[in-house]
Amino acid sequence: MVKIAERLTHLLGWAAGATVVLMMLHVMIDVIGKYAFNAPLPGTAEVVAAYYMIGCVFLPLAWVEASGGSIVVEVVYDKVPARVQGAMRWIADLVSAVYYSILAWFSWDVATHAWRIGETVDGIWRITTWPAKFLLPFGFVLAVVVILLRLILGPRGQIRTTGTPAVQDL
Repeated sequence: MVKIAERLTHLLGWAAGATVVLMMLHVMIDVIGKYAFNAPLPGTAEVVAAYYMIGCVFLPLAWVEASGGSIVVEVVYDKVPARVQGAMRWIADLVSAVYYSILAWFSWDVATHAWRIGETVDGIWRITTWPAKFLLPFGFVLAVVVILLRLILGPRGQIRTTGTPAVQDL
């Protein structure tokens, strides 16, 4: 299970990076078309908002959790003993897992509703937006899996985010 989660985490991290590159290229082509040829690329703002932004924010959530990249306030944490720090990390992980689970539940309802009605956004062209709605629950669920692996399996449940060997590989 850890290996599957690790591979999915890496895949989604790379996919998020690809969305950033695609967004950059798309916007660059739009700007060049607008100012050099007086012909902007239609639907750029809609595609950026409906696909690229969602992909670059929600796909790498599991990687952020696995790498310890979440925002942490260490005002109290640094001043307590290691045992209390461990308890604080465990509680924070549990709260995060619950929070992500709730977000996954509600975003799944939003995504299925968007799919049922065939949600689109109207601009110069009509752009179908419902497929991107499924990126939210998928990203949230994988983040929950990463956190639960860490909570349940301890060091064996760590997802490797760099080229260094994970604990289970030693």
